[in-house]
Amino acid sequence: MAYGALVERTVPLSRGEFFARLADFGGIDKFMPEIESVEMRGDGVGAVRTVRIKGIPVGMEERLEALVDGRLLSYSIINETPLPMERYHAVVELDDAPGGGTRVRWSSNWVAKGVDDATVRDMLVGLYERLIAGIAGTRGK
Repeated sequence: MAYGALVERTVPLSRGEFFARLADFGGIDKFMPEIESVEMRGDGVGAVRTVRIKGIPVGMEERLEALVDGRLLSYSIINETPLPMERYHAVVELDDAPGGGTRVRWSSNWVAKGVDDATVRDMLVGLYERLIAGIAGTRGK
């Protein structure tokens, strides 16, 4: 199945280090200044984080769907939000990059709501690029 949005980047962090930061599901606010707060319910697969973003009146409830062997994390948005999409599911895959670092592949499927697919895709690609840079500690470098 084709992804609705996809970003692939190589970052100068080991896979283990990148995965540890990514898998800190309640700590996503450390990597994105536009996040106001994160509240967690539960631990591990099935945990739900409520992410509040500045300027968006409703928090996004994201459920951790899978954590696999330092190589994969997936999550879904499980509540109604004012975002222009629904049925959102994302997968982050990590591989060791040739020559060092980590190859990150952040992708998602969703259904656009009230806008065209390209608008949602552009929004998500920008988000994934900021998240990858934030997690890798390369933002603004």
